[in-house]
Amino acid sequence: MDQCLHFQECEFVLRYVAQVQPHWDDFVSHYCHGDFQDVCARRKWFETHGTKPAAVLMPTGSRVPGMMDEA
Repeated sequence: MDQCLHFQECEFVLRYVAQVQPHWDDFVSHYCHGDFQDVCARRKWFETHGTKPAAVLMPTGSRVPGMMDEA
């Protein structure tokens, strides 16, 4: 499957995934490059609102844990 169109500008990936590698690599594998792109909350936000979602919105629709948000 192709990479998500928003991957290069996704603030969740840019800000948080690198901090917790390899633990969140599955997010990238499944939501950014895999079969979960259609259910990604961030992608849906981009498409619905035409703007970037908050960086703390995870692909699952949950919020990044508070301790990471403070970093």
